[in-house]
Amino acid sequence: MNKPVIQCSGVWKIFGDRSPEAFRAIRDEGLSKSDILRKFGCATAVADVSFSVDEGKIYCIMGLTGSGKSTLVRHLNRLVEPTAGEIIVAARNINALNARDLRALRSQSVGMVFQNMALLPHRSVEDNVALSLELRGTKRSERTAKAREKLKLVGLEEWAHRYPRRAFRGHEAARGIGAGNGSRP
Repeated sequence: MNKPVIQCSGVWKIFGDRSPEAFRAIRDEGLSKSDILRKFGCATAVADVSFSVDEGKIYCIMGLTGSGKSTLVRHLNRLVEPTAGEIIVAARNINALNARDLRALRSQSVGMVFQNMALLPHRSVEDNVALSLELRGTKRSERTAKAREKLKLVGLEEWAHRYPRRAFRGHEAARGIGAGNGSRP
């Protein structure tokens, strides 16, 4: 059995100035999302989410537009601070990390691909994929080898030396996934 590399337990995100008060009302009084919006002027984006991702596995978070998918994923590297709950990434409680340790976690353990990810137009597809390794100070030969491995993983090895504007639009997601995987998340 693989060990979990990501664990979320009881994660909540409530946006608004009165979010701590709104969370207590949900927990203690069982108020609904619409009650919270009406009573506190707060929006509940993520409600009591728990899951784990095992090493080597790929998971998909699906939902309707506006259902909190992106907000949830942004919790995994603390781009969004949770209102409540625990998030463990690479055996570390990310809620407890200071700024330096959080930067290290982001650069070494977490790779993200955002919707409409833009690649740097003056760099080849391969160099875009290797960017996170370059910023980390990895030797050129090692980062080139890893970038090629990731491009092969997403079926774009033949595009390695082309520039983003020269690659077909249908490959944007794959290029983004390759770039997001460059740091070995």
